[in-house]
Amino acid sequence: MARAKTFSLGDTYDDILADLVRAGRFDTEAEALRAGLRMLADREARIQSLRQAIGEADAEIAAGEGLTYEGAHDLLTDVLKDDD
Repeated sequence: MARAKTFSLGDTYDDILADLVRAGRFDTEAEALRAGLRMLADREARIQSLRQAIGEADAEIAAGEGLTYEGAHDLLTDVLKDDD
């Protein structure tokens, strides 16, 4: 079971939470905080996924498996091509 947390957010964030509840966007300030933390967790997961993809791409390049393009136009053409 979750335990209660006590901390101070400061006037700016307290005002934001109060406004979100007052506007009816959330029923409680705790609900708004949970939504913000979920967004932060999702963002961190996406960043980790991107870091992993970059690491894999770096390994492919180091192994000589990367593609070489003559210029930006060729790269853009390859990115935008329809593989169907």
